[in-house]
Amino acid sequence: NGGIKFTAMPPSKRFSDMALLSGGEKTVAAMSLLFAIQAYQRPPFLVLDEIDAHLDHSNVLALAKFIDSMGCQAIVISQKDRFFSHGEGLVGISKHRDTSVVFTMDLTRMRPARAVGKLDERHIPMEAVPLQ
Repeated sequence: NGGIKFTAMPPSKRFSDMALLSGGEKTVAAMSLLFAIQAYQRPPFLVLDEIDAHLDHSNVLALAKFIDSMGCQAIVISQKDRFFSHGEGLVGISKHRDTSVVFTMDLTRMRPARAVGKLDERHIPMEAVPLQ
Protein backbone atom coordinates (compact mmCIF):
# COMPACT_ATOMS: atom_id res chain seq x y z
CA ASN A 1 0.00 0.00 0.00
CA GLY A 2 2.59 2.58 0.99
CA GLY A 3 1.92 6.01 2.39
CA ILE A 4 2.68 7.60 5.72
CA LYS A 5 0.75 6.85 8.89
CA PHE A 6 1.12 9.32 11.74
CA THR A 7 -0.73 10.70 14.72
CA ALA A 8 -1.34 14.30 15.69
CA MET A 9 -2.15 16.12 18.89
CA PRO A 10 -4.36 19.16 18.32
CA PRO A 11 -4.41 21.78 21.11
CA SER A 12 -6.29 20.61 24.23
CA LYS A 13 -6.73 17.07 22.84
CA ARG A 14 -4.98 13.71 23.00
CA PHE A 15 -2.82 12.10 20.33
CA SER A 16 -5.21 10.88 17.65
CA ASP A 17 -5.06 8.90 14.46
CA MET A 18 -5.64 11.09 11.40
CA ALA A 19 -8.96 9.37 10.70
CA LEU A 20 -10.36 10.71 13.99
CA LEU A 21 -9.53 14.38 13.38
CA SER A 22 -11.80 17.08 11.97
CA GLY A 23 -11.20 18.44 8.46
CA GLY A 24 -9.34 21.49 9.75
CA GLU A 25 -7.23 19.42 12.15
CA LYS A 26 -6.34 17.01 9.32
CA THR A 27 -5.32 19.93 7.13
CA VAL A 28 -3.10 21.50 9.79
CA ALA A 29 -1.49 18.13 10.58
CA ALA A 30 -0.89 17.33 6.90
CA MET A 31 0.55 20.80 6.20
CA SER A 32 2.80 20.45 9.26
CA LEU A 33 4.15 17.15 7.94
CA LEU A 34 4.58 18.55 4.43
CA PHE A 35 6.44 21.66 5.64
CA ALA A 36 8.60 19.60 8.02
CA ILE A 37 9.69 17.38 5.10
CA GLN A 38 10.32 20.43 2.91
CA ALA A 39 12.35 22.14 5.65
CA TYR A 40 15.02 19.52 5.01
CA GLN A 41 15.44 20.71 1.42
CA ARG A 42 13.58 23.84 0.36
CA PRO A 43 11.65 23.55 -2.90
CA PRO A 44 12.04 26.28 -5.54
CA PHE A 45 8.26 26.67 -5.64
CA LEU A 46 5.05 25.19 -4.23
CA VAL A 47 1.74 24.40 -5.92
CA LEU A 48 -1.06 24.13 -3.34
CA ASP A 49 -4.65 23.44 -4.39
CA GLU A 50 -7.38 24.64 -1.98
CA ILE A 51 -5.46 23.62 1.13
CA ASP A 52 -7.48 26.17 3.08
CA ALA A 53 -10.90 24.65 2.33
CA HIS A 54 -11.43 23.19 5.83
CA LEU A 55 -9.63 25.88 7.85
CA ASP A 56 -11.19 28.59 10.00
CA HIS A 57 -10.23 32.26 9.58
CA SER A 58 -7.39 32.29 12.11
CA ASN A 59 -5.76 29.17 10.63
CA VAL A 60 -6.14 30.53 7.09
CA LEU A 61 -4.26 33.68 8.13
CA ALA A 62 -1.60 31.67 9.97
CA LEU A 63 -1.07 29.41 6.94
CA ALA A 64 -0.90 32.36 4.53
CA LYS A 65 1.68 34.12 6.70
CA PHE A 66 3.72 30.92 7.05
CA ILE A 67 3.79 30.31 3.28
CA ASP A 68 4.79 33.95 2.78
CA SER A 69 7.69 33.50 5.21
CA MET A 70 9.01 30.33 3.51
CA GLY A 71 11.07 32.22 0.98
CA CYS A 72 9.95 30.30 -2.09
CA GLN A 73 7.46 31.03 -4.84
CA ALA A 74 4.00 29.59 -4.34
CA ILE A 75 1.06 29.05 -6.62
CA VAL A 76 -1.99 28.74 -4.40
CA ILE A 77 -5.45 27.90 -5.65
CA SER A 78 -7.95 29.30 -3.17
CA GLN A 79 -11.42 30.77 -2.99
CA LYS A 80 -10.86 32.51 0.36
CA ASP A 81 -9.95 36.19 0.19
CA ARG A 82 -8.15 35.98 3.54
CA PHE A 83 -5.70 33.65 1.84
CA PHE A 84 -5.21 35.10 -1.62
CA SER A 85 -5.05 38.70 -0.39
CA HIS A 86 -1.57 37.88 0.97
CA GLY A 87 -0.28 37.10 -2.52
CA GLU A 88 1.62 39.28 -4.94
CA GLY A 89 -0.83 38.73 -7.76
CA LEU A 90 -4.10 37.10 -8.71
CA VAL A 91 -5.05 35.12 -11.78
CA GLY A 92 -8.69 34.36 -12.50
CA ILE A 93 -10.26 32.39 -15.33
CA SER A 94 -13.81 32.97 -16.52
CA LYS A 95 -15.88 31.76 -19.43
CA HIS A 96 -17.36 34.35 -21.79
CA ARG A 97 -19.51 32.84 -24.53
CA ASP A 98 -17.24 30.26 -26.23
CA THR A 99 -13.96 31.69 -24.95
CA SER A 100 -12.10 31.49 -21.65
CA VAL A 101 -10.85 34.83 -20.36
CA VAL A 102 -7.87 35.16 -18.02
CA PHE A 103 -7.85 38.08 -15.58
CA THR A 104 -4.66 39.12 -13.84
CA MET A 105 -4.21 41.61 -11.02
CA ASP A 106 -0.94 42.88 -9.53
CA LEU A 107 -1.63 43.19 -5.79
CA THR A 108 1.77 44.75 -5.08
CA ARG A 109 0.71 47.88 -7.02
CA MET A 110 -2.61 48.07 -5.19
CA ARG A 111 -1.31 47.87 -1.60
CA PRO A 112 0.51 51.24 -1.53
CA ALA A 113 -2.48 52.98 -3.15
CA ARG A 114 -4.90 51.47 -0.64
CA ALA A 115 -2.62 52.43 2.28
CA VAL A 116 -2.77 56.13 1.36
CA GLY A 117 -6.45 56.04 0.40
CA LYS A 118 -5.99 56.59 -3.35
CA LEU A 119 -7.55 53.35 -4.55
CA ASP A 120 -11.14 53.52 -5.69
CA GLU A 121 -12.69 50.04 -5.33
CA ARG A 122 -14.76 50.60 -8.50
CA HIS A 123 -11.64 51.13 -10.65
CA ILE A 124 -9.31 48.27 -9.75
CA PRO A 125 -6.59 47.89 -12.43
CA MET A 126 -7.01 44.56 -14.22
CA GLU A 127 -5.89 43.03 -17.46
CA ALA A 128 -8.03 40.60 -19.45
CA VAL A 129 -6.65 38.24 -22.06
CA PRO A 130 -8.97 36.01 -24.09
CA LEU A 131 -7.79 32.45 -24.70
CA GLN A 132 -8.53 30.71 -27.96
